[in-house]
Amino acid sequence: MTPAASLTPAPKSREIRALTGLRGIAALYVVFFHANGLHAFPMAVRPFVSHGYMAVDLFFILSGFVMAMTYGGLFEHGFDLKNFKTFLLLRLARIYPLYILMTVITAVMITTVLSDTYRFDDNVLRALPFNITMSHVWGLAYSIVPPSWSISTEWAAYLLFPVSILLALWLPRRYALLGVVAAFGILIAVAYGPQWMTHHPHRGIGRLDVVHSYAPGTTLRCLAGFYIGLVAFRFKDLVPARAAGLFLPLALFLLCYKSNDVWLIAVFAGLIMSLSHDEGVIARLLQNRVIYWLGLVSFALYLVHDLVQKIIFKSLPVWGADLGLSKMTWVFVSVAISLGIAALAHYYYEKPSRIWARNLIRALENHAPVFSRANYVKLTNYVRSVAVRPTTPAE
Repeated sequence: MTPAASLTPAPKSREIRALTGLRGIAALYVVFFHANGLHAFPMAVRPFVSHGYMAVDLFFILSGFVMAMTYGGLFEHGFDLKNFKTFLLLRLARIYPLYILMTVITAVMITTVLSDTYRFDDNVLRALPFNITMSHVWGLAYSIVPPSWSISTEWAAYLLFPVSILLALWLPRRYALLGVVAAFGILIAVAYGPQWMTHHPHRGIGRLDVVHSYAPGTTLRCLAGFYIGLVAFRFKDLVPARAAGLFLPLALFLLCYKSNDVWLIAVFAGLIMSLSHDEGVIARLLQNRVIYWLGLVSFALYLVHDLVQKIIFKSLPVWGADLGLSKMTWVFVSVAISLGIAALAHYYYEKPSRIWARNLIRALENHAPVFSRANYVKLTNYVRSVAVRPTTPAE
């Protein structure tokens, strides 16, 4: 494969609908995990729900897999500055519009209407520049949008992508596998290493529950999972589709017990590899229209749900507006509201912004007017139709 020599996007890969559905389930798992932190779930399900932080590790592995599938060819012949610029611009077009919108909205709300009920362990004005540049979790500031810690760590993975993809895909296999050994070594160090690695003396229910902005283990957790995902793409054909019937039940079982976090990384990688064939019973289940739709709105759901939950569980009781409903009822109300807002954000802002940003990339390359009538018509027609077109996981 010849590396692209321009700023045009890389050719789209075939969408793997089962992986889109898996991403949706993982996002919903995170939503319930955070709800459990605000209101403890019944004991029967609490061990499983409390392990929801591992869904983010699934995201990291899945992200690495999809990045290898979609952009791996850009660096087949080594580092190329134009191709690296292409890659970074396309990733910014995908994640940044909704990310910056939620960062600004949250910053405004926690300094105004939510100032008495929303705890933020930093100065918002000091933290804002680092959050805007997505560098906050590199030991610089706390996350204004709490789930955005993972976006900051993934941005680090994107900046290192030319090196990691070369090792994972294009060097001899033994080097790629040595990288996997190193990645698991990093995860073990994060899980069982000294406190300075994690800033997390209690470690919650599991060893990889590390999210502190000033802990190096937070970013290392992502980089290791992302690299494992890159290598999983290289060796995906070694794991048959039917193996999903083994990996999924095993993952669900391990998620119910403590101290299985590092093992789960390996199981998640196997699950993604088996589902990448997009066939079999488990894959068809994840291709269900509802589950697939969850995957489409998963990024928006991931970013909006925390603010919704904080308003419902922290602010409404103080304002005397909780309507006397049980906390568990409010859990499901918060999920429903989060899904509704996520859908609106996805169809009316996230996707149109992505289209505009990609048109901007092409316009800059071709020296065409960015605000052309053609671009305006495209966006207007899209927003009017709100058409659900197939999208690749990389989008």
